[in-house]
Amino acid sequence: MKKILTMLCMLTCLLGLTACGEEQLTQLEINRGETAANLATDFMIPYMTYFFDDARAEQYQNDYGVEELKYVTEQQLNYAMYVFSTQYGLNYGVDEITVEGNAVLNAIVSFNGAYHTMGDIDTSSNLVGTYRYSNDKKTIIVTVPVTGSVTNSKGEPITAEAEIIFSNDLFLTVESCSLNIERSMGELMGRAAMDTLMGMGTVFSVLILISLVIWALGGIPKLQEKLSKKNKAEVKSIQEESVDNTIAQIIENEEQQGDDCELAAVIAAAIAAYEGSVSTDGFVVRSIRKRR
Repeated sequence: MKKILTMLCMLTCLLGLTACGEEQLTQLEINRGETAANLATDFMIPYMTYFFDDARAEQYQNDYGVEELKYVTEQQLNYAMYVFSTQYGLNYGVDEITVEGNAVLNAIVSFNGAYHTMGDIDTSSNLVGTYRYSNDKKTIIVTVPVTGSVTNSKGEPITAEAEIIFSNDLFLTVESCSLNIERSMGELMGRAAMDTLMGMGTVFSVLILISLVIWALGGIPKLQEKLSKKNKAEVKSIQEESVDNTIAQIIENEEQQGDDCELAAVIAAAIAAYEGSVSTDGFVVRSIRKRR
């Protein structure tokens, strides 16, 4: 019996600590959270479904800048809120809806991309959104589950979660809006495996390309050496021909003059120049004959 009472006391203490750890929202924060959820379900999500149309999404992305998107979106949302408020007598707790231009631009891309996977979503029925505050309470995060018209491999409709983030201030400015498709564990694992294979394939392809480049670079020195030998042979042939021509001309001139001593000296000087010697010592011209 004592053990049971002890366990009950411990359980009561744990529950009490849990309750103390949960931060209670004030009535003002509750009202603001509910207002954000209503703005998300009644205006933001229905408005963003207009961009399921590819042509409209492309037009808004190409024709409008960030500030223009902000202005156009606020005008359309505020007109819709005016119509709802006057016709149905609804009070949303704010005078107008404000948005950030970048948030609209990213939302167009997100909703249009999700449409290609899940199809249309039914916004005529009452969408139910839940809200929560960020840890620093600077933003209000509203999540709304939606169902698409396209079914998966099991025949079940594809579902998604719309996430709209509002600033926690007097204006409740929309800072972010996206439509995130919910995927099963099998789909996530399949996509992860596909991404892994693509990554590994890319890495191996680059490695093979680098190996081919390195192999090709290895043949460059041999090619350079071959070309260098060829060039040297051509230069040597040209030099030899030049020397021969020079000597022949000298011989021809000297034959006409008949002075073999001067001819020998000139030939020795030409040979020394060809051999790269600074003097003619060691060179002896024993005979001279004309080359024909």
